Order: sequence, then structure tokens, then C-alpha cells
Amino acid sequence: MELGDVTHKPLGRYYCFYKGKPSTKSIFVALMLRKNALKVRIRTDSSTFQDPQKWTGDKVYKGWFFKSGEEREFEISRKEQIDYAIELIKHSYKISG
Repeated sequence: MELGDVTHKPLGRYYCFYKGKPSTKSIFVALMLRKNALKVRIRTDSSTFQDPQKWTGDKVYKGWFFKSGEEREFEISRKEQIDYAIELIKHSYKISG
């Protein structure tokens, strides 16, 4: 609700969120359900991205979901992690589309 114009739909075995009209340029987060956690991939901009809790670590993925920016991943395995996860997702939304 806070993010505004968001569309979401399954994409194969993933669930993707788009800023506005769905396209490869408008994806800002992709969810991957695993046995013990929810893996989250976000688009980041290295010049403005901040992750004080170091959830995403130093690993940057090769643009599987996102063709611009950097692609980073983190996991959610407890509901207490949701607030911080939303903050990371907000960054991705701001720089997308």
C-alpha cells in the first residue's frame, strides 16, 4: 500500500512485483518460496543502497530478474524480519521503473 502503483503476478516458479505495467524493466522484487524461508531478490543502486544489518552481504547476482542496477538477495524466515525486509524493498521500488 505504501509503495503506490504495484502489480504482481507469478512468473514461472517465482512471484514478481512490478512498478506499474508488468515488464522486465519494471520488476523491483522477486520472491522465491523455499522449504524454510522466503528468498527475496531486489534491484539495488550501489550509490544509494544501505543495508546496515548486512542481510544482502557482498554478493551481487548477475541480472537474472533485473537488467539494470544490481541484483541482491536476502531471506525471511521469521515474521520479526518483515519490517526490515520492507525497508530493503522500498529502496528497490524507488529506483525501479
